[in-house]
Amino acid sequence: MISKNPRIFIGMRELSGYYHHLKKGFDQLGLESVFVNLSGHPFDYGEGNNPKFINMINKISQSIGLRFFSNFAARLLWMGLIQNIFGFFIFFWAIFRFDVFIFSSNSTFFYFLDLPFLKLFKKKIIYVFHGSESRPVYLNGYVLDNTRTSTILMGIALARIQKRIIRIIERYTDYSISIPPQGHFHERPIVSWLCIGIPHDVGRMRSVKDAQPSRRDDRELVRILHAPSKPIPKGTPEIRRIMRSLKEKGYPIDYREITGKSNAEVLEEIDRCDFIVDELYSDTPMAVFAAEAAFAGKPAVVGSYYADLIENDLVRDLIPPSAFCHPDRLEETIISLVENPELRARLGNAARTYVHTRWEASVVAKRYLMLIEDCFPKEWLFNPYKIQYIYGCGLPREKARQIVGKFIKLGGTRSLCVADKPELMKQLHKFAAI
Repeated sequence: MISKNPRIFIGMRELSGYYHHLKKGFDQLGLESVFVNLSGHPFDYGEGNNPKFINMINKISQSIGLRFFSNFAARLLWMGLIQNIFGFFIFFWAIFRFDVFIFSSNSTFFYFLDLPFLKLFKKKIIYVFHGSESRPVYLNGYVLDNTRTSTILMGIALARIQKRIIRIIERYTDYSISIPPQGHFHERPIVSWLCIGIPHDVGRMRSVKDAQPSRRDDRELVRILHAPSKPIPKGTPEIRRIMRSLKEKGYPIDYREITGKSNAEVLEEIDRCDFIVDELYSDTPMAVFAAEAAFAGKPAVVGSYYADLIENDLVRDLIPPSAFCHPDRLEETIISLVENPELRARLGNAARTYVHTRWEASVVAKRYLMLIEDCFPKEWLFNPYKIQYIYGCGLPREKARQIVGKFIKLGGTRSLCVADKPELMKQLHKFAAI
């Protein structure tokens, strides 16, 4: 039985500041919470209001993890072994102190063996999936980007691991929060990620709350910002090509591209731009970068094959306002924002209003409380057996088709790990034209 003032554990990794801000939301509600962040990355999101010894563990762990960040094999060692050594000792402190456990991605105290013990002690468990941990590997350009036999065989193994991990998590978790077009491997209803929202600290951005996107005359340049964490799956080469083409055609564009910067530096660049271009092959209309732009009143252009299907999965009022468009329409969408300052202002204001009213940290924290108390609107739930989207994220549709086809050729249809969803299996088989 969860008390009315639950004590909340958040861990074990940070994703784009999501959990740093979620912790702030719980702090604002006056709830006891702790955020254990064992990840190591070059992006600084600051320290939270944690016990001193937790902040010390976080700093030590992150300083070690940062040394492993740039090498995939070393990072796998860090995440698969060393983090779990830290987690093993933290577990025995946390299990007797906290009522609710919110886990990021596939994080765990030690290899998911902790989950049965948490349920034995009647703890509430919520898992949040952010992308690559749930999105099928064969539809994920951030993981697979070619059809070499060795790559595909590795992908087949990874898909089976993904499916197995999700099945383990769903066996013990109370709720899984995920993005509907990434729900292929889920077998239980998921809570739609966009219905919960991306928590942000409105206070740090309050100085721009009432600002309007700048209006420029025809002689001034329109500054466009692109900040890819991983340029290839973000579609950066094509975005660069479009920007060069538009400049050659005489459009007044000042294109800025930044990567590997701290979160504070990214926010400063957002303040200076007129609008952002997030990515070319997304599967959500407003991920973290677009949300940060929205808080500053700056519109976001987001390319996605999902743009034509999103209303099948979400009611219109819950869809965040962005220039969410098919990848083939990215150039014309950018042109419309360059030429029309009124459109930029209107879309930027709509995005700002949406995130300020729905995604402020304490508001998102209250939605988590609704999950904890099992009292939330049923339209938040998405049935993964109704999924229709099969084009993935981070890669053009033709590349996705080739990868799916190679999966089926080398591993048969069972390599797709969706045998529990016959209709989806048929769609993927037809997509691959096998």
